[in-house]
Amino acid sequence: MYQYAPQFVSRELPALSSPKVWSYSGSSGRVVKVRAVSLTMSDTSNYIPKAPIFLPEGPWKEVPGGVTAAEGFKAAGICAGLRVKHDKPDLALVTCDVDAISAGVFTTNTVLAAPVLFCKKALNNSKTARAVLINAGQANAATGDAGYQDVIECASSLAELLQMRPEEVFIESTGVIGRRINKEALLSSLPNLVDSLSSSTEGADSAAVAITTTDLVSKSVAIESQVGGRTVRVGGMAKGSGMIHPNMATMLGVITTDALVASDVWRKMVLAAVNRSFNQITVDGDTSTNDTVIALASGLSGSTRIASIDSYEAMQLQECLDAVMQGLAKSIAWDGEGATCLIEVTVTGADSEAEASKIARSVASSSLVKVQF
Repeated sequence: MYQYAPQFVSRELPALSSPKVWSYSGSSGRVVKVRAVSLTMSDTSNYIPKAPIFLPEGPWKEVPGGVTAAEGFKAAGICAGLRVKHDKPDLALVTCDVDAISAGVFTTNTVLAAPVLFCKKALNNSKTARAVLINAGQANAATGDAGYQDVIECASSLAELLQMRPEEVFIESTGVIGRRINKEALLSSLPNLVDSLSSSTEGADSAAVAITTTDLVSKSVAIESQVGGRTVRVGGMAKGSGMIHPNMATMLGVITTDALVASDVWRKMVLAAVNRSFNQITVDGDTSTNDTVIALASGLSGSTRIASIDSYEAMQLQECLDAVMQGLAKSIAWDGEGATCLIEVTVTGADSEAEASKIARSVASSSLVKVQF
């Protein structure tokens, strides 16, 4: 379990002429490995490069695949014409071959976007899900009942194509607040999106690019580790670079794993991991209406079912979740709009994790501290 409470602001690293991996040791003594941005000429990297992922050291190893690394998952990202500039993919889909145990964490903003309301209702009504659809271009926030009905129609249409129930579909949206989803363009693109689904790394990479907005880099990572003596994978993708301030803030994420875990345990673990990662970053002090992290567990790794949050296996999986989400969170801060440095604040000697978080947050959010860098 991670007991420290980091806060991250962002840093722009110099462009690299060749792929590179190096180690960095922070003031806390925790060593992270930094992977250079992708220099390959794949279709995805022709749009924007990959972010460096700041993974903490641990018993895991990084593997390719992002959200598709775990057994049972597919992903795709396509150009659906949802962006004003039509300059990169803008519609992403992540699916699971089986009913996946689901969990979600959302914005604390008073104003909740239509897709956030939809996802919260879906989580309350079911312990499992099969798909996450993410659009860029329109946030579908402050759009009233009409915006909510758009979400229902999009989920129903996708569910029909995937031959599943509408309540098994989650929707995430990012873009301009006050604008409804470009429903016609989205609905007409769904057949192509479904046909593009792939369990390959390319499928995961295309989805990671499609969810970006002002991001300069895409954020995607996966790790492999032992949980209860069996190999388990945890992967994820995220977007965000502006309106970054606890909690989460203009931040969308999808986390996948093939671990077998009880619903109540999974939801507690995901909330804990979000609190130690995405809820610990700040760039500009603004909080969004659309923040969403959806986490799905397929259970296809063959591992023993984790039925107790206090078990050793739960601790092992929790550490993997923490690592993936913290790696993605630091990449978001690294990519922050207008940011010039990445700062980690570590608090020791606090009476509780909550107290440490409060202290770190006040330091990282201080303008007087930021101007020193």
